[in-house]
Amino acid sequence: MKKPPYEYRIAIIMLILTVIPIGATQLGWYLYGKMMGFNFGMIAGTLAVILAGYLMYQKGWRNEDED
Repeated sequence: MKKPPYEYRIAIIMLILTVIPIGATQLGWYLYGKMMGFNFGMIAGTLAVILAGYLMYQKGWRNEDED
């Protein structure tokens, strides 16, 4: 599969690192209370960092295109 353009890759990584943890925190807070929401956010944040690191280093998304 072809990599998206560099600007899109950076935007995707930024969205992964912000939307997933914030969304998990908000949903958990609303459904289960303050402490569980915080725990959900921490777990989702950890998984988001792992996913972003995988995309950046294993898939080579941090390198600019040489067109």
